[in-house]
Amino acid sequence: MNSDEDTQITRTVDAFGGTVTNYDRLMTEFGISPIEEILDKLLKEKRHYYMNRDILFGHSALEPVIEAMNKNKPFAIMTGIKPSSPEYHIGNLVTCNEVIYFQKHGGKVYFCIADIESYADGRLPLEQAENNAIENIADLIALGLNLDNAYVYRQSQQKDVMQLGYLLSSHATYNMMKAIYGEHRLGVYNAAFIQVADILLPQVLSGPIPTVTPIGADQAPHARLSHDLARKKFFQDTYKFFLPGFTFHKLLQGLDGSDKMAKRNPMSVLTLYETPKSLKKKIMNAFTGGRITVEEQRKLGGRPEICRVFDMYRYFFQDDDKKIKEIERTCRAGELLCGVDKKNLLAIIKEFIQNHEKKRQDALPKAREVVLERLDG
Repeated sequence: MNSDEDTQITRTVDAFGGTVTNYDRLMTEFGISPIEEILDKLLKEKRHYYMNRDILFGHSALEPVIEAMNKNKPFAIMTGIKPSSPEYHIGNLVTCNEVIYFQKHGGKVYFCIADIESYADGRLPLEQAENNAIENIADLIALGLNLDNAYVYRQSQQKDVMQLGYLLSSHATYNMMKAIYGEHRLGVYNAAFIQVADILLPQVLSGPIPTVTPIGADQAPHARLSHDLARKKFFQDTYKFFLPGFTFHKLLQGLDGSDKMAKRNPMSVLTLYETPKSLKKKIMNAFTGGRITVEEQRKLGGRPEICRVFDMYRYFFQDDDKKIKEIERTCRAGELLCGVDKKNLLAIIKEFIQNHEKKRQDALPKAREVVLERLDG
């Protein structure tokens, strides 16, 4: 691949910086198929509402998983979290919702605590990752993850991942990595091999099985590397891997109107740990598609397509498609004003966070038991 193509891919997506600049180009460059192409193959009662809202927009190699779901056959869900903070970022909730959705339809979850990636990317000490992981797992239990049908592990302590990561790296070249990811430190490339090993781990432990890894669009390079390596003759002869499946969702933009939720910009981020005061401040100051005056709003209507408040409904706080369409209609008609809409959303999120915190506190002992037992035992 020539340098012009390297530059184009780097501009399109940054897997380690968490950015995407062009979704159409991303789909072409990384072989992502539109989710609409396979929806007819999935029973309607088994579809997630993300699939109807241009949130879960693409997939790759998902057909075996859909067949397993329709026929109630075994499949695996691979996911994880980088334990860089004890606070759960609402942007992570998109992936979590997908994971829980697939688990409820029969999949077994393989959950990775990505401490190697955290160290490679941000120099997070491995021992700190353990404490953060307990908090993260408690959040996931509170959100609905069923640990009775899940395997939780830590990258740095899972020997199968370490071994497979080494084997994967021996079948790649520097030019291959640079073409997919752009220019990075060797430690970052190594973390990418470990991530691919994570993605393939369910098949190492359970044998060839359909798998799905729900990811944000910025993680498309990992999907590409997984496919490029899993289909190589050595790995097919040795492990007989199914090509791992992926779903791709659009990235949640910042509450303040920025392109991305980022911790360095607190007003852009919503966590599950917000106080009533901070929550009110963030929601009531959120960027909307409203007009300058009430009169203009009633005359011209709002623009939900750029509204972060509407995004909160679409992604998390309204799973009824008919109600979503009604919110959109009244906004565009100028019947629903931004101030009223924000107050409605604030009440919903406030109740959600209060209920979540109660569940999280109840889940902490189980999270501590599971993490310490499976990491140390």
